[in-house]
Amino acid sequence: LIICGNHRSMIDPVILAISTKRQIHFMGKKELFENKFLSFIFRNLGAFPVDRKGVSLSAIKNSLNVLNNGGILGIYPEGTRVRTGFDEKNAKSGIALIANKAKVKIMPVYMEGPYKFRGKLRLHIGKEKDYFENYSGKLNSEKYTEIGIEILKDIYNLKNEGIQ
Repeated sequence: LIICGNHRSMIDPVILAISTKRQIHFMGKKELFENKFLSFIFRNLGAFPVDRKGVSLSAIKNSLNVLNNGGILGIYPEGTRVRTGFDEKNAKSGIALIANKAKVKIMPVYMEGPYKFRGKLRLHIGKEKDYFENYSGKLNSEKYTEIGIEILKDIYNLKNEGIQ
């Protein structure tokens, strides 16, 4: 299972992690792993680095390893924090590629609310979905991008924004 959501704050992975009984293995930008202390903590929590510039083969391999061993993968499909709402140009194709290779479903989630101490946060959880059930044969990068946009729409639609 891949859990994917909107990403507005550095605490988003913590919120998702404490909302489930199972461990979620998150991708994190490689810069977070440059500090030895933080790298030690993140790796012990099951996180692994991703190079956001271009294709990160090691992140894809780590993702497939997590999923093929029955783990849960957490990905923010926009690739960075976004506070401006839905924009299909922010959708990345990697999540679709990974889900297809691992043959797993994706669960969209949407977090909203103020990020301050004692602020009320809402976590909208969507239904697991197989984004590839209607596709057969080999998929190209354009199709992965289309599916990435569909995933991002499903995330933001959980807030009832009515993205078409």
